[in-house]
Amino acid sequence: MRNITFYLLLLVLPSQSQTNISLDEVKQAGLHIVEITTVNSEEPEGESIESPLFPGSYNIQYTNKVPCQVVISKDGETIYDSGAYVKNTSGATIRINGNTTAYFSDPLNMPYKLKLEKAADLINRGDDDKYKDKEWRLLKDAVSLNTIIGLKVSQLLELEWTSSYIPCNVIINGDYRGCYLLMETIKRNKSCRIDCDKQTGYIIEKDPYWWKEDKYFSSSWYKDDNVYRYTWKYPDSDIVTEEQEEYIQQYIESAEESLADGSYESYIDITSFAKWILVHDIVGTRDSWGSNMYIKKYDNTENTKLQLPCVWDFDSSNEITAGSFSNLHIQKNEYFYALFNSIQRTFAEEYVSLWNSKKQTVYDYVVDFLNQYAGSEEGKQLDASRLLYNKRFGYAYPTVYHDVQQQQRWYNNHIQLLNEKIQLIDTKISDIQVSQQNQIGQHHVKYYSISGIEVKDNSRKGITIQKFANGKAYKTIH
Repeated sequence: MRNITFYLLLLVLPSQSQTNISLDEVKQAGLHIVEITTVNSEEPEGESIESPLFPGSYNIQYTNKVPCQVVISKDGETIYDSGAYVKNTSGATIRINGNTTAYFSDPLNMPYKLKLEKAADLINRGDDDKYKDKEWRLLKDAVSLNTIIGLKVSQLLELEWTSSYIPCNVIINGDYRGCYLLMETIKRNKSCRIDCDKQTGYIIEKDPYWWKEDKYFSSSWYKDDNVYRYTWKYPDSDIVTEEQEEYIQQYIESAEESLADGSYESYIDITSFAKWILVHDIVGTRDSWGSNMYIKKYDNTENTKLQLPCVWDFDSSNEITAGSFSNLHIQKNEYFYALFNSIQRTFAEEYVSLWNSKKQTVYDYVVDFLNQYAGSEEGKQLDASRLLYNKRFGYAYPTVYHDVQQQQRWYNNHIQLLNEKIQLIDTKISDIQVSQQNQIGQHHVKYYSISGIEVKDNSRKGITIQKFANGKAYKTIH
C-alpha cells in the first residue's frame, strides 16, 4: 500500500485557561470525575494537517501518546484507579483522537483515546470480567443529547453492539477540561463488544480519512471517488497479512457486484444493514462522510456475510428537514441507494418490516426519555457540568432543558412524517422477466441501471431495467 505525504501546518499547543474551575466545583456538579495525571505533566498534542483530497480542509493527527494514571470517582468514592504508569502492568496512555472535531477544538478540550495497560471496566458495571477492555474513548458529546439518544435508538433496534457510556467531567493534571462521554471503543472483544473469529475475522471501516492511515484498500464501487477507502480495525493494520487483505478486498468486490445484479442476499446480512440505516433515518443524520460505517465479517468461510454491527458518530443528528431520509439513505454513491432502488426488493421489504415492528417502541421511548431527562439526576448533574464547561472555556452551550425542548419538537414532527414516507417504499417487485426488446404500449416508464440507479433512458449499452406504472419491470439488453 502506498503512503500519503501529509502537509504539517500547525503544532497544537495548550492555551491559557479562560477561568479556573476548582475540584470542589467539579465534585458539586455530581457527575463521575475522570482524573488523569500524566508523567511529567506532559500534554497530549497533535499537528494540523491539510487533506490531500480537499485543499483548504484541515484535520488533526496526534503526535504523542502520553503515559498517565487514571482515577475515576463518584460522590467522593474512588471506583477505579489504574495506578501509576508501568508498561504492561499499570496506568494508561492518552492521546488526541478524532478528525474534524479535534481540529475545531480548544487544545485543552480535545477528544481523547485512553489505552489501559491492564484491562478494566471503566464504567463499573459490576464485578463481571466480561466488560473489561484496554481501549476507551472520551468524546465531547455530553454537550448535546444527540449521542445519548442515538445510542438508545441503536439498542431499541437491537444492533449487534451498542457502546456503553457514562457522562463525566474530566480533569487533566489538576486542570478542568470539560464534560465528556466516557465510552467503549469499537474493537473486537467477543465477550462485550464486536465478536468475530480471532484468527479469520475482519472489522474494517469505510473511512473518509483513509489518507491518514499507512494501510488501506479501495474497491471498484469507489474507484472514481477518492472520498472513501477501507481501513483496518481488526486485524491491526501492522499485522494484517497479504492473504487476509486479498480475501476481504475480493469479498467486498463481490458484494458490490451483487448490489448491481440483485444477488446481494448472498453477500450481506440484510437485517444488520437495514437496522444500521434505519437508526440514521430515525435520528436524522445529515453527514454522510463522517458517519462511520464499520463492516464486519465473522470469518473467512462461505457461511458468513458482511454485517454492520454498530453505529457511531451522531454529531449531525437532527440536521435534516424533519420527515426526510438521512443523506446516507439517498446519496447515489452509497450502498443504500442501490439497495433501496434495486429491482430485488428483499432489502426494502426488510427495512419497512423492521420499521413497522419498532416504530411505536422507538417513538414511545424517545418521548418518555425526553419528558424525564431534564429533571432526572443525570440531567441535573449534566446541566451543572455544562455551566462549568461554559465558564471554563467561554462557551455558550444551552441548558439540558433547552436541548430537551428542541429534541421534542424535532422528533414529534420527524417520526410522523418519516412513517408516511417509509410506507410509500415499494416492496412488491419480485422476479423480473428478461426481454430482448423494449415492451411496446407501456407508458410512464422509468429506466434503471443494473445497480438500481435511475437513468434518463434505455439507449445506454448493456443491461437496462425498465419499470412501468403498472408495477411490472423487465431487463432489456442492448
